[in-house]
Amino acid sequence: MEPHSISIIIVNWNHGHYLKRCLDCLFEQEYKHFEIYIVDNGSQDGSPLQITNDYPEVNCWIFPSNRGFSKAFNWGVNHTNSEFVLSLNPDVFVSQGFLQEMVSAMCIDDSVGIVSAKLLRFDEPPRLDSTGLFINRSRRPYDRGQGEIDSGQYDKSLQIFGACGAAALYRRSMLVEIALGNEYFDEDFFSYYEDVDLAWRAQLMGWSCRYAPHAVATHVRGWGDTLRKRKGTSVDNYGPRLALRNRYLMIVKNDTLRYFLLDFPLILFSELPRIFYMVIFAPDVLFGLKDIVLGIKTAFNKRKLIRKQKKISDTSMRSWFNNRKISA
Repeated sequence: MEPHSISIIIVNWNHGHYLKRCLDCLFEQEYKHFEIYIVDNGSQDGSPLQITNDYPEVNCWIFPSNRGFSKAFNWGVNHTNSEFVLSLNPDVFVSQGFLQEMVSAMCIDDSVGIVSAKLLRFDEPPRLDSTGLFINRSRRPYDRGQGEIDSGQYDKSLQIFGACGAAALYRRSMLVEIALGNEYFDEDFFSYYEDVDLAWRAQLMGWSCRYAPHAVATHVRGWGDTLRKRKGTSVDNYGPRLALRNRYLMIVKNDTLRYFLLDFPLILFSELPRIFYMVIFAPDVLFGLKDIVLGIKTAFNKRKLIRKQKKISDTSMRSWFNNRKISA
């Protein structure tokens, strides 16, 4: 296969204890047509100096403070010029042949703009972490297969909605086409759901996402975007607060009023138990509702641009929203 250049962008924030293994796995790949770029979000664990000393071939940009995952990734994209861009978390460790499998899936068709890997839980490798992103009719994004034991049930390559940003390959020409300004990931999101939002915009623009089942990696994952394993403090609840805000801003930007209202009973039925849980156990998360109000004007402005540029019908888009498990 003709080689295709890849810029691997790793956004780091105090993940020095994972970075060495992450980088070593990349340098063991047989596919060599890549460069690695670390965008550091003001880490305090000494990891930027560690990388500079131990991996001089790795490009490292250091921000003085945490500017968010989205802004750091966008910076990396705007300062590279490869054909493909790989978003890779520092706590993801790729297997042999990973890059080759991802590139092969991207080259199946020129309409493929995103490729998703198969991610396994690092602490329990037979258990799946993600085999791609989907959205159910409650407008709740989910990682397909998450928590299931991997027994080959997701070993077929097929089109899916989107890819988990922890390990996603993007075609640069797609990123340029769907960008809002110079933003590929929405910088207003800071972090959480930016990968789902990008996938939604890509689908609206007629791009497809392909799942590469033989591109396997393990993912530590911090679970910061859920209400699970929360201690109840404002710091612990910051991730869920961002997730709450970003999910609704994503819906404002990309969804249609007609189909949102049609599915509203399902959305309400899904949301009420979570809201009650937050009121009792995690009230700080509810500040996300105030954040939605503060961000909704900007979201509506972006919505106008998206609606003007979209290429597929609203009916075709809604076909992605389903409540069934997709394995083939």
